Amino acid sequence: MNLKCPFHNDTNASLSIKNNFYICYGCKKRGNTTFKFLSINNFDNLFNKNTLFIARNNLLFKKNCWLNYLIKRNISFETLLKYNLGYANIDFKYNNKKKMLYNRLIFPILNETGILIGIGLKSKQNKPKYINLLKFNFNKNELIYGIYEKKNNKFVIIVEGYFDLLTLYENNIYNAISLLGSNINEYKLLFILKKFKEVFFCFDGDHSGYLGVLKLSFFKKKHKIKNLLFKCLPSKYDPDLYINKFGIKEFLNYLKI
Repeated sequence: MNLKCPFHNDTNASLSIKNNFYICYGCKKRGNTTFKFLSINNFDNLFNKNTLFIARNNLLFKKNCWLNYLIKRNISFETLLKYNLGYANIDFKYNNKKKMLYNRLIFPILNETGILIGIGLKSKQNKPKYINLLKFNFNKNELIYGIYEKKNNKFVIIVEGYFDLLTLYENNIYNAISLLGSNINEYKLLFILKKFKEVFFCFDGDHSGYLGVLKLSFFKKKHKIKNLLFKCLPSKYDPDLYINKFGIKEFLNYLKI
């Protein structure tokens, strides 16, 4: 997909966007998301109800750095249990490689019918910050964190990250889902619009967020969509950071919701 670059005075649609990567051949601006996606064949053997139960108990009852981390980020036990967060200790392996999973925070990703189709793994030090392991051959365009937990299809706020969604839930905003990045394509947008009557995208205040707004502007005009709104937060803010600094009321005022 090629668009006019928002980072310089572009007249030639020099910006190319593909998957989670963008590059402008005019000003040379480039980047990608902090999320890495991997499809694996033996997903169901590695992750299931039993292993998720063990991972949750690891987080709650075994010595680890993540429980205090969640508390410091204002994530309560209620939210932790609601989204079934867990901790991958030394017993978790993938292809006999403990390093990929060990000492990571686990975010189970369910589809709209409640089937486990992915796992988010957060690291404190390693890069990429997040690894998302997906069922092999699963359509990534339908990968949306929190969609199973949403029972109301009238209105939804869409954010980029795991903690953006969790922080909204902590502040009694239950109608939110996460893209797991800013990458939005035509298929995923139309998939979301079929599920919800009104849609509001809240992007981070960074280059990727600005590109997300640019793409949505293009799709909205192309399909003449009326029930679609979108906005970027101020520079260097994401919803989690903005809400924890200024409060939920100011966040909603900024979005004009």
